[in-house]
Amino acid sequence: MSGPGARIRGQEWRAWLLVGGALALAAAVGIFLLRGALPEKVDPAWERMEQTGLFRVCTDPSWPPFEFVNPETGRIEGFDADLARLLAQRMSPDVRAEIVPVGFDSLYDALLADRCDALISALPYEPMRTEDVVFSVAYFNAGLVIVVAQETRGIEHLQDLKGRVVGVEWGFVPEGDRRQQSFLRDLGARRYDTAEDVLRALEVGEVEAAIVDRLTALTQVGQCQDLTIVGEPLTDINYVIPVRPENYRLLSAINEGLLKMRKDGTLETLQERWF
Repeated sequence: MSGPGARIRGQEWRAWLLVGGALALAAAVGIFLLRGALPEKVDPAWERMEQTGLFRVCTDPSWPPFEFVNPETGRIEGFDADLARLLAQRMSPDVRAEIVPVGFDSLYDALLADRCDALISALPYEPMRTEDVVFSVAYFNAGLVIVVAQETRGIEHLQDLKGRVVGVEWGFVPEGDRRQQSFLRDLGARRYDTAEDVLRALEVGEVEAAIVDRLTALTQVGQCQDLTIVGEPLTDINYVIPVRPENYRLLSAINEGLLKMRKDGTLETLQERWF
């Protein structure tokens, strides 16, 4: 259709489009302003920490050198206790760690019951618990490592153990991918009652290398300068810090602190102090 009537309807249509566009823009601006006015998601643990100046950490003080009660002072000390206190300092100069002793079997219950804000107690990552808690990045790997005498040459990697006399403890199960499992099964390793016994056998020359957990290895190497850890861990048993899912801001601060400690050597310094 043509003529003045058609032009009037076209003008009306364009006017409605302009009005509609203006209304849509106004609605978008209104939503944006409304979102800006809404409060951010609240992290109750972080708010409490800002108000009280306390970062509450549950730990089981029966696992030296990670955590134990100093019999002279009654104070909880150890790797994890130091880590908790350093994390608190890095969150804010006005925050200090409050260490809450809890039995090992009750640690997660204590966290979920809000007795503390985080667990720092040499706890490995547990996928089955991710419905109830969230985990930080790893701060310690307790997986299996290779230990040799200081004067030993030619052993740096797993493949270098072929044809060697290797000590392991009873209950040792080959782990890793299929190739690594097959390699470890074919070693024909010599077995001992404990990881400490394996390292003693290495000291006296009964075996050429030992495969033990990294915690035992660090402890023994610290006591005996004739032994050394070589290569990277063969397996990963990562110790992490669990917090409640709603404490997203606290988790972010913990992760930031751990990553900085890893980069600036603080975690390594703690290992050297306590192992």
